[in-house]
Amino acid sequence: MNELALNAASLRYDNGFTALNNVTAQFDSGSFTALVGPSGCGKSSLLRLLAGLEQPFIGSVAGLAQRHIGFVFQEPTLLAWRSVADNITLPLQIEGHSPNEIATRLDEALALVGLADFADALPRQLSGGMKMRVSLARALAKRPPVLLMDEPFAALDELTRFRLDDDLRAIWQQQKCTIIFVTHSVTEAAYLAERALIMQSGEIRQEIAIDQSGRDGGFRSAPAFTAACAALSAALGHDIGGEI
Repeated sequence: MNELALNAASLRYDNGFTALNNVTAQFDSGSFTALVGPSGCGKSSLLRLLAGLEQPFIGSVAGLAQRHIGFVFQEPTLLAWRSVADNITLPLQIEGHSPNEIATRLDEALALVGLADFADALPRQLSGGMKMRVSLARALAKRPPVLLMDEPFAALDELTRFRLDDDLRAIWQQQKCTIIFVTHSVTEAAYLAERALIMQSGEIRQEIAIDQSGRDGGFRSAPAFTAACAALSAALGHDIGGEI
């Protein structure tokens, strides 16, 4: 079953810039896909197309309704005057869920991101990593079958990023949702995803499957991880390295 699919889709903005050119891609239910490529290659535009925030001028997008998609942006975009709990539950309130349902989903989301003790905190009391956890919890509270993530951990320090990557993989394995994750980091893509789509100039140039061997142990030191990093770096035309 394909949750989402792009069928020969092209996206052109009002200024005439073509962000995506004849892109075809399928995202199977429960899969984890990384979108990797240089800045301006169309990664974020592809997410916006999948989310229904933009419409193709040629081709089509098939899949779920927008309300069934969770979106985590590059910035946490939290309301400063609302508590962690109130930031997470705002979309549920707007959608008209009952108070009991909202409370249940809030508890679930807080537990998933490890913030059960911070429900009453304000954003100014949180670290950068914690703010991003709130943003992730807000998306997860919708119980979305599809989660779109646009470089959510890019601004965080490496240790915090590693921890969030670990937590995200655990959430994915538990929730069985489809995740499409934009990143500039070769190592992050290799660690998180089952496959990577290499993008350049508004097109998907290559698809790379990522061997899942060694996931039960320290995968960052496993041969499969090293091989995946090398394959991604080669596809991008770079020497092996973390960022592109």
